[in-house]
Amino acid sequence: MAISGYTKDEFGQKLATVVNAATPIRSIQHLKGREQQLEEIERALFAVGRHIFIFGDRGVGKSSLAATAAYQYQSPDAEPIFVSGSPDDTFQSVIANIAVQALGRSKVENRKNQESASIEFRGLKWSTGYEVSTIDLGAQIKSIGDATELLKQVALKHSDKPTVVLDEFDTIPDPAERAKFASLLKQLGDQSVNIKFFITGIGTSCQELLGAHQSAHRQLATIELHRLGWEGRREIVQDAAMVFGLELDDNVNWRIAMISDGYPYYVHLIIENMLWAAFDSDNDEPMLGVDEFHAGLRAAVTKTNAELRMPYEKAVLQRAPEFEDVVWSTADGDDLFRSLDSMYSSYLRVVADRDGRPEVDRSKYADIVRKLKDAPYGSILKQITGRPGWYEYKEKMLRGHVRMQAEANQVALTGEKAIPKQIMHVGNSRTGAYGPTIPKGVNLKGFGKS
Repeated sequence: MAISGYTKDEFGQKLATVVNAATPIRSIQHLKGREQQLEEIERALFAVGRHIFIFGDRGVGKSSLAATAAYQYQSPDAEPIFVSGSPDDTFQSVIANIAVQALGRSKVENRKNQESASIEFRGLKWSTGYEVSTIDLGAQIKSIGDATELLKQVALKHSDKPTVVLDEFDTIPDPAERAKFASLLKQLGDQSVNIKFFITGIGTSCQELLGAHQSAHRQLATIELHRLGWEGRREIVQDAAMVFGLELDDNVNWRIAMISDGYPYYVHLIIENMLWAAFDSDNDEPMLGVDEFHAGLRAAVTKTNAELRMPYEKAVLQRAPEFEDVVWSTADGDDLFRSLDSMYSSYLRVVADRDGRPEVDRSKYADIVRKLKDAPYGSILKQITGRPGWYEYKEKMLRGHVRMQAEANQVALTGEKAIPKQIMHVGNSRTGAYGPTIPKGVNLKGFGKS
């Protein structure tokens, strides 16, 4: 086998420390391509009363950035407090959850200290190993002031530099409940409460998610997170190969970077399954090459989150064959906003890669694209307001799954002409693009038919 010296259990356990598509990253060692954002967060937190708000599209790595930054700031006498929003949550329930978790996250060593590490609020008292009901505690939080007083105790009992990661903030459904957190952060700052919040949410702006008056936003350093850049994508794969002493085909690495569409989830999913393919391989050569790439990609496609697979399946299963070609063409290139003309050009190239597949004319193509906006067809696309004939993905992360599907069927989505690597540019807020898809010199033979 290409990877030797491990039992299956040993290999699986080690692999889980290197790549993990299912859970957020929590260490600087494994967080790739986010050095600038970590530096911004570190500097912002020197200000008393300032907190961090990370927003952006789904799947770009907001949770991983928040968790890593929280561990970087958190003092070593405890671990960060992690809570997640949900459709059932209110302001009171989240604050109660934070308070209940606070002592459980505290590294209290001896029994005497455990007994002294307790929190008392409105007649309720709890300590390490003795929790209080979050429902009971939430019922006692009547105002923003109550929450502030409770978090003062949390800050004193938890650690020298306590941190709270409030993930998936956007899932709290009531805007009025979300707005209370802005007022809370302002009060925490005004009263110099020693606690730092790291909040993440899917959205286009902090104001959209948090609301409230502008003075509250002075307490926040806002980080808009875009898709992962080229080098970050490649470093994930390079580091994973290195851990197991494997050589890495550089063209394979570029290909993973391209089809992942800048979403760390897909990079981790592909390389995880490539490494399992190498572990199972009869080939003794310590190499991650084209064979491992195709085996890993096929496995990754079937293991993609069901939420992302379902829209694609609605659009192509039990449909005429041309539907799949059309869907693939919509995910070509790097621009998130695409015109019908641009997508049709991609479609003609996709069909050319499909042996014997007849092409539809532009009018028929436009009809299919319009269907892809509708629920029976997965609601894959939506039209851009005020720009007739322009479309974007309703769920941008779905683009990566579509690109993986095309690649698994030997259609290499590229979209751009080869261009020197040195003029590749970083992302921008309009398109989220990260430069040309094919850097100069990358060999695509063995990937698709183009």
